[in-house]
Amino acid sequence: MADGGRQQTMADRPVAVAGAGLTGASWAGLLAAAGLEARLYDVRPEALEPALLHARAAAEFLCAHGLADQDATAHGLHALSASADADEAFAGVGHVQECVREDLALKREVFALIDSICPPDALICSSSSGLSISEIQTAARRPQRCLAAHPYNPPHLVPLVELAPGALTEAWAMRRARDFYRAVGKEPVVMSRDVPGYIANRLSAALWREAVELVRSGVATVEDVDRAVCHGPGLRWAVMGPHLLYDLGGGAEGIRGHLAHLAGVKQGMLRSLATWTEFPPDCADVLAEGLDEEKRGRSFEELTAARDGLLAAYLAARRRGRP
Repeated sequence: MADGGRQQTMADRPVAVAGAGLTGASWAGLLAAAGLEARLYDVRPEALEPALLHARAAAEFLCAHGLADQDATAHGLHALSASADADEAFAGVGHVQECVREDLALKREVFALIDSICPPDALICSSSSGLSISEIQTAARRPQRCLAAHPYNPPHLVPLVELAPGALTEAWAMRRARDFYRAVGKEPVVMSRDVPGYIANRLSAALWREAVELVRSGVATVEDVDRAVCHGPGLRWAVMGPHLLYDLGGGAEGIRGHLAHLAGVKQGMLRSLATWTEFPPDCADVLAEGLDEEKRGRSFEELTAARDGLLAAYLAARRRGRP
C-alpha cells in the first residue's frame, strides 16, 4: 500500500489507545493535549474511569506548564472518551497506540482485533518495551502498517519515542509514524530494526548494572550514586548525547582527539566494569535499604510529583531556549 492517497489529515481522524493502564492513560493525555480525538479502549470496564481521570490530569498538567496549547487541550479533553467496545474505539481511526501488558499472546490477539476493525491505512503501533514487533505484527492481516513505538515513562511528559520496524513493516508506515509523533510533540528516533530494549533502555541497563555494582561492592551508597548521575553526566545528557559530548571533550580535534588522549584511561575503566548478566541475589535487598534512606519517608506520590515538576520545568526552559 502506498503512503498518502485517501488518508485524511491527522487532525480530522480520531486516534485510539488500546489498554487503559498507566502507560495508555498517559498516551491518551498527550494525544488529547495535542487537540486530537483520543479514544481509550480496555476490555475491563472498571479500568476506564480511572484511566480517563489520569489522562485528563496528564493533559491539564502539560497545559499548566506551558507544554501544550490551551485551546488544543480544551478541544482534546472535550473529545476524550473511553469504551470497552472495540468497534466503537477503533472504527475510523488513523492511528492506534497499543499499550496492553507485556504478553506476546495477548498483544497478538489485540493486534488482530484492531486490524480487523480500523481502516486499512491506519497505523498500529506497539508501546512494548521487551517484545519483538516482528513476532507481534504477523497476527495482523496487514502487518506492513504495524511497528513499534516505544515511549519513555511517563509518555505524556518524556518526549522520546523509539520507532522500530518489524520484518514486514513498510517504509511508508515508518515515515507516517515519525511525522505523527513529531506533530503531537514527541521526539522520535528511527531504528533500522528492533532489538531487545531498543536504544534508551539498553543504555539505561548498561548504566544501571554499574550503578548497582558500585553499591554492592561498597564504593558508594545508593543516594551518592544517584546524586553523581543527576548532578553530573545526567545534566549534560539532557542537553547532548554521549557521542557529541565526547566530541566536544576533544576540543578542536573532536572525537579523534578525545580518543587519542583518553582512550587508555577509558579502557582501564571498561576493564573494571561489572559484566554480570543476571541480577545478583542480594540486589533487591541492598538497593531497597539504600532507597529507604534516600527517600527519607517521601511517598510515591510526592516523588512522582517532584520528578514530573522538574521534567516539565526543564522542557519548558528548553523550548524557550531554542532559536
